Amino acid sequence: MKAHEFIQGFELVVAHLGLWPSFHDAEVLKVVIDRTNVATSEELSPVLDLHLRGWVMTSEVTEQGFYKHHGNAVFHFRFEGVINVRVEGFNNQNVLSALNLELADHPHDTHRKVLQVELEHCYEFEASFTAQKARVLSITPCAQ
Repeated sequence: MKAHEFIQGFELVVAHLGLWPSFHDAEVLKVVIDRTNVATSEELSPVLDLHLRGWVMTSEVTEQGFYKHHGNAVFHFRFEGVINVRVEGFNNQNVLSALNLELADHPHDTHRKVLQVELEHCYEFEASFTAQKARVLSITPCAQ
């Protein structure tokens, strides 16, 4: 299994963009960390919601000399049962070099996997965490 396939609904991202992207030059719009889930919830607590504006850059160039983008949208991911959360440098423009994903053994159950997530910095902002579950909640297209 590829690391992005750990994310329930990853197919929605692939269908929207035509591939699983690196999220190079994507911008983190919002990070919400929430531990208020009640015990009756099916979600694992705490939860981290990530709103990421991203696209795929094509090899085509505009008349102004810029690369054309395809699939410009806000991708809303939910990560559950997060641990080892580290967030630094959140500011008015949180551009990523990449969204790096890696599968690892669950710390308490070697028969299960967890997803290690790194939001690799481009300018000041960076974050990392480990999640027991992950899913795509929505994809909202943006005007180019």
